[in-house]
Amino acid sequence: MDKSAFLDAMNITRWRSADKPGKPFLVLHDVDADLSEQQFIENVLAQLDITPDQCDFDCEVIKGPQVVWDMRKVKRRPRVAWLVSAPLEDVLQSGTEKRQLWQQICSVVDKQQS
Repeated sequence: MDKSAFLDAMNITRWRSADKPGKPFLVLHDVDADLSEQQFIENVLAQLDITPDQCDFDCEVIKGPQVVWDMRKVKRRPRVAWLVSAPLEDVLQSGTEKRQLWQQICSVVDKQQS
């Protein structure tokens, strides 16, 4: 079993060493998520002027980074993500999900430009 999945299943919070700074942004996904469609994720993040290298990808909220995109099936509080969508696989297969995601992206970009 993957170490991260095991810790998540046991509800154990992970910590990071203070001498190893984390990335400024976080993308949340389900444990079983297939993030092999990196190009779509990269394209969405690019709209927000963020690169995947600036992001941690995790299943749980980590203290510190700004949550940019929550694509987990079950949403948990606090809901602080800039973008909230269905899991990636569902977004890629649904025009409605893509439109809703695009509307959120436009809203975030408009706020950034204000």
